[in-house]
Parts: sequence; C-alpha cells; structure tokens
Amino acid sequence: MSLFSFRRNSLRTERRRRLLREDQYGLSATAACLDWSSENDVCQKSENYGDAEFLQHQLRWLDLVPRSWWAVWLWPLSGAVIIALLEFAYTALTRGESADRPLPAAVDIAARGSLACWFSSVMLLLAAIAALMIYSVRRHRLDDYQGRYRIWLWAAGCWMLLATDQAAGLREAFRDLMIALSGTTLWAEGDVWWVAAYVLLFGAVGSRLLLDMRSSPASIFALPAAVAAYSLTAAGRLGWSFPAPGKEAVLFQAGCEMAGNLLLLSSMIFYARHVILDAEGRLPPRPRKAVANPATVALPSETATWRKVDPPHTISQPSYQRLSTTTPTSNAAPGTTSTTTSPVCRKLTKAEKKALKERLLRERLERQQRLSQF
Repeated sequence: MSLFSFRRNSLRTERRRRLLREDQYGLSATAACLDWSSENDVCQKSENYGDAEFLQHQLRWLDLVPRSWWAVWLWPLSGAVIIALLEFAYTALTRGESADRPLPAAVDIAARGSLACWFSSVMLLLAAIAALMIYSVRRHRLDDYQGRYRIWLWAAGCWMLLATDQAAGLREAFRDLMIALSGTTLWAEGDVWWVAAYVLLFGAVGSRLLLDMRSSPASIFALPAAVAAYSLTAAGRLGWSFPAPGKEAVLFQAGCEMAGNLLLLSSMIFYARHVILDAEGRLPPRPRKAVANPATVALPSETATWRKVDPPHTISQPSYQRLSTTTPTSNAAPGTTSTTTSPVCRKLTKAEKKALKERLLRERLERQQRLSQF
C-alpha cells in the first residue's frame, strides 16, 4: 500500500497515517505483544487506545507529565504559594509609611510587566503546552470517529492568546478599538467589550473541553473552578464586587485572575496525566453494567400496580402449498384417470422424491404389462 493510493483530501486523517506508519515499521514490534498473559507487563492492552504503539514514536516531552499524584498536586500547591507571596509583598509595600513611597513596578500586581503578570503569562503558556501534549495522545483514540480531539488545538490557541494578553494587554487594545468603532463605552468604561468577547470565545471552547474531560474527575473539578475565578475577576472589573477602586479591589482582582490561571493549568496537567495513563493501560477498567440474573430478580409485591402489556406482534411467514395434481390410479380402467389431490403442503424431501420416483416407475411397468396381455 503506497502513500498515494489514498485521496488527497484524506491525507489529514490521522488513522490512515498511523496505518501507513505501522506498515513501515513492520510486524517485529507487534510480535512481542501477541502474548497477553499476566506475566507480560510491558504490552498492556488499553480499552480506548489499543496496544498504544504510537507512544514509542512520540516526542519525549510526554515524560515531563507527572504520573504520581503527589507530583501532580505539587504544581498547584507551588503556584498557590507563589501567589500568596506576591499578594503579601504588595500588601506589605502599600501599608502604613510604605504607602507614601512609589511602588516598584515588579511588585505592583496590577501593572503590566510585574512579577504577577509574568507569572500568569508563564502559567498560561504551560497550559497551552499541556493542551498540545493532550492533543498528541488524544488524536490516537480508537473510538473518536467524529474527530473531537481537534478541540485541543483550539484550546492551545486560546491559552496562548491569554498568555499574550497577560504580557501585552490585548484586552485593553480590543476595548479601545471597539469604543472607537462604535463610539460608546456601553458600561464600566468599555471593559464590557472584552468581557463579552471572552465569554463567547472561551465559553464555546470550555464547554467542549468539559465534555471531553468527563472521564477525569480532577479535571472536571479544576476547569469549572477556573471559570468561577475568572468570573469573579470580570465582576470586579465591571464594578460589581468593589465599586470604588482601592488596594482591596486590586488584591481581589489580581488574586482571582492568578488563581484562575493556576486552576486552568492544573486542569490541563490532570487531564494530560489521565490520557497518558489511559493510553498505557494503567487506569482501572470502567465498571460494566451488571446483567441481572433471572434467579435473583425480586418479584413484585402484591400491592404493586400491574399493567397490561400486549404481546409482541409477529409477522406471519408465507406458506408454500403444492398445487393439486391428477395422477392415474391402478384401479382405473384403461384410458381413464381419476383425479386425486395431493395432501402434501410443503416441499418434498430427498427421500420422498426418491420414493415417488420409484412408485411412478413401478406403476409405469405395471401398465405396460397389462397392455401386453391384450
């Protein structure tokens, strides 16, 4: 099978590419996986990814995803400590006599180019890389015939957009552009423009991600928590939480935004670990639906309400009947025949056909003998 035997518009299909690649590698790699005994720990069978041979040809960046739970939770805990330190440094430098001094740009968590802005941009960049890791594994799932794995490319692009926004302030540029085009600020000094755009874009992508991550409980918890943190940040920008600007409003908005970025990164790491372990066959199998045993099914009580259920309506099969035939009898006079209706209403078997043929031959010989006597 050559590469050019497929149609050109089908070259993007990952399963066909994988099929061609497996043919090139030969059967030497799969011969070792033919024995599915319990002693073979290397070749484990995955319910969703088959033998997962593609992992042997993936980039080594998948090794950066932690496998154990204590290493996975080390990421959000470390991020929470860094966020607490940044909030504490801002509070300490804006308290008492220090409030009269100019605040350093690195500690000002509300300014562009600060340590808080840099930390948020790094977290979102890592989230985009984790989304690409998930895509590199998720596209090999055997039962994904609709190509839902492509949503992870959209997710990586969205997280990259957020990382750029944290570093360059794209939301303020978009706000000023929409105010200049429409000639109105609508509400909250025009911040409602970028809030509405973010809700439409990331709401569509996030809902698809939630459907794809429903098999990972940790990811299902972290992603909605990130959405809640971003919602609190938007509420603060629109003046719902702290109408009057001040130190408390800055701490609240910056803290919720950094917490949302950290939760978003955590959800990506949790699901990246989930899909890799699923491909390696190291996740516990999903429980099957138990088939009820007729001997153990509880009978309905006497007080239960009974309903009349009609029996299933079957379609009657067509019946084949033999047409009435006229056969001469041995007792009839020569030259005359008596009509008898065959009682057979089905097809004759081979034995019946053979017996009928012998009887007809015997009757024919008898008729010839009687005619020879005259």
